Amino acid sequence: MHKVREIHHDWLTLPDGTRLAFRAWMPEDAGQNPVPAILEFLPYRKNDGTVIRDEITMPQTAAQGYACVRVDLRGCGESEGFMTDEYTAQELQDACDVIAWIADQPWCDGNLGMVGISWGGFNSLQVAALRPPALKAIITQCSTDDRYRDDIHFTGGCLLNDNMDWAAFFWAYAQGRAPDQKLIGDDWKSIWLERLENMPFLATPWLSEQTRNDYWKHGSVCEDYSDITVPVYAMGGWADGYRNTVFSLLENLQVPRKGLVGPWAHKYPNIAFPNPKMDYVKESVRWWDRWLKGIENGIENEPMLNYFMQDGVEPATDYDARPGQWVSEPTWPSPHTIDQTWYFGDQGLLREPQSTSNKVTIRSPQTVGLDGGRWCAGIRLDMEHPSDQRLEDAGSLTFDTDVLEHSLPIGGQVVTKLRLASDTPQANITVRISDVHPDGQITKISHGILNLSHRNSHEFPEPLEPGKEYDVDVLINHMSYVVAKGHKLRVAISTAYWPLIWPSADDATLTINPQHCQLILPLNQTPTPSNLVPEYDQPVTFNGKTLRGADSKRIVHRDYKTGLVTLETMEDFGRQFFESSQSDIDFTIHQQFQIHPNDPLSAKNDIQLKVDMGRDGWRTGIECEYSMHCDHDYFYINARWKALHDNEVIFEKPFKQTIKRNFM
Repeated sequence: MHKVREIHHDWLTLPDGTRLAFRAWMPEDAGQNPVPAILEFLPYRKNDGTVIRDEITMPQTAAQGYACVRVDLRGCGESEGFMTDEYTAQELQDACDVIAWIADQPWCDGNLGMVGISWGGFNSLQVAALRPPALKAIITQCSTDDRYRDDIHFTGGCLLNDNMDWAAFFWAYAQGRAPDQKLIGDDWKSIWLERLENMPFLATPWLSEQTRNDYWKHGSVCEDYSDITVPVYAMGGWADGYRNTVFSLLENLQVPRKGLVGPWAHKYPNIAFPNPKMDYVKESVRWWDRWLKGIENGIENEPMLNYFMQDGVEPATDYDARPGQWVSEPTWPSPHTIDQTWYFGDQGLLREPQSTSNKVTIRSPQTVGLDGGRWCAGIRLDMEHPSDQRLEDAGSLTFDTDVLEHSLPIGGQVVTKLRLASDTPQANITVRISDVHPDGQITKISHGILNLSHRNSHEFPEPLEPGKEYDVDVLINHMSYVVAKGHKLRVAISTAYWPLIWPSADDATLTINPQHCQLILPLNQTPTPSNLVPEYDQPVTFNGKTLRGADSKRIVHRDYKTGLVTLETMEDFGRQFFESSQSDIDFTIHQQFQIHPNDPLSAKNDIQLKVDMGRDGWRTGIECEYSMHCDHDYFYINARWKALHDNEVIFEKPFKQTIKRNFM
């Protein structure tokens, strides 16, 4: 173990003269005995944004003989310049320049790794594809290799409500906050105002680019996996929105690679929930030791994938822990997985196909989805998991197995093959896989979504011909779940899934032809127990104190006069004081999703965010309001940004956008 010194705040200078702010931890003697470095490159404010996880993970890693460097993107935190969008060519070039700068420092031996979760997981992959010479390996967590298929903007060719939510959240969490006066000096306010004036309204491009075009292909490493030539460790969680990426990377990369999927939400594995947690530092150091220090520890010869096979549970919006076991796979796709086909019929899901069956129709209430949980658990406070699915299934077509005589250990991606027709040119379909308990409770396991105009291509959508039957595959998000003996497996099909996705412009009725529908289950019938995932049971703490505790609510309002149904959520993250920055932050989010069960064009999403931060003698605040609604042909967004200094409004900017719908 090394004694660690910290550089709390400093700048590095890019070739164009722009200074980026960084924080670093490294062995005390790194100047005399250089060590490999690990970079995390984010917009999330190293001084007061990612401070909790940084102060838990990075000093522990540095003590193992590494320089851990946390750098803010240009235009974020105390870094100079302007931020223009996610994963721009400028951002990726900056990352390459940062890597070159770090490799040239006297405390670095010239070997670097790159790490990150979410944004940092994305750009770790993207930078690896650019092959900066000093980059020798990466760890990517909760990320995507395809920015259109699996990101916070679209899913299955459908618009996620998280798209607008993320534009508002990102402005309030990172983009709009003031640089710290203590670190910047007396010019902080003029720098902040100039930054606010030049900030892009990111809701516009994210909503305008509705197909998988060059905008989304940029930064999607799936365009050419061979661009990545360094070893990759991909991590994720079953409660995370990015769970598919681990499997696509393992299947398609040709470099040394390893995968890990726990029961977790969108968090680092050592601070994640539900339990069990994992000793992330211990595991990551093994990876860095092999590829940055050249230590022959055999990690590349271990099973390619370890994942947590979850036992069945009763439905709940929160879980402290998930029961189950860690299992391993030598490669992915797994040689242990056997695809089991089930056939749709009048009596439900059958092991043998029916010679005939009756066609069935579904036109779901637009409120189906209220109990579906969030797209990505771990970003808000709580109540993010799906609740009991009985109300959801009342507005869906359901197909059940008989009571199971043997358990079904599902591990991988379920595929539903459907033959269907629509009475309108546009329609969405959602397929849910659920565990039906003997007492009637229903636990959602996973789901898949498809905009049927995208049935052949996300790049070139085509309208449906009303009345014509089509064969479509709906891919279900990867899962690991054991449906117990004595339970039933259910497939539920709906034409709506609010508020996870925005409704189709047409209120379609779908006709399903069960005789030509199949469910293909990947079953791991002989799971290999794994003891390779190091346990971690230390409490998550931070260097500071709570000035006001967190609180939240999630309430459905039903107006019997108008028929409108509103899901109201409130996340009050409380007020926390951070010792290292000597500042406190108060952050709240209030959101309302409104819709009429019979009218997809009544959809409305309102969100308000407020941040108050600072210290005695320096107090700043930002507020934003975003509202989105639609008609058959257009989306409409209205927004307002506001910035405050000592409770006085010093900046205000409205936005009003009209964006044409493109088969969306």
